[in-house]
Amino acid sequence: MSRTRLRARADRVNQECDLGDLLQGYGYGVVPDRQREQQFSCDLHGMDNKPSARLYGYNNTTYCWVCQKKRDAISYVMEKEHLNFRDAIEQLERRLGLPALPWDDEAGREADPVDDFAEITDPDVSYEVERERVRKFLDTLTSERDLDVKSLLAFWEVFDRVDYGVAKQSWGDAKGIEAMTQLRERLMERLRKAS
Repeated sequence: MSRTRLRARADRVNQECDLGDLLQGYGYGVVPDRQREQQFSCDLHGMDNKPSARLYGYNNTTYCWVCQKKRDAISYVMEKEHLNFRDAIEQLERRLGLPALPWDDEAGREADPVDDFAEITDPDVSYEVERERVRKFLDTLTSERDLDVKSLLAFWEVFDRVDYGVAKQSWGDAKGIEAMTQLRERLMERLRKAS
């Protein structure tokens, strides 16, 4: 699924879902009303004896001063039901009875992150170029939440180890390029399985 389409789905869900109604369904002491702000106790950081969060009806978000985090409908479904970004969107679409968004073939589908990086096979690439490709790929997967946190952290750790090895000159550029290429290929494989 393209990132543009997923972002459009997320924007639509956050616009259509009354966050006050969703929070009330999760047992928070709020009244669905997009015209007013309301304080409530947030249990996402543990026990909360005081109202530490505020629902902002006008923009359909909350902020918790203890968590120091702004949340929307998707964030709540992700955290309360332990879902990834895409699954939370799908669950909210089902709850709201939203039809699937049509594909916009005129504009073309934005390339899948795997496709963006799969075509790179230049044998004369430098370590810095390959490193930057993998870093951008990891950044994309991290910002779009395409993989679970544990997998992302493991991939970032491998990236850092390879980069450290090359920077400290215990690895040559050729070995670094080979390691980054293998990391990119494993990322693509893992992303295909997650889709």
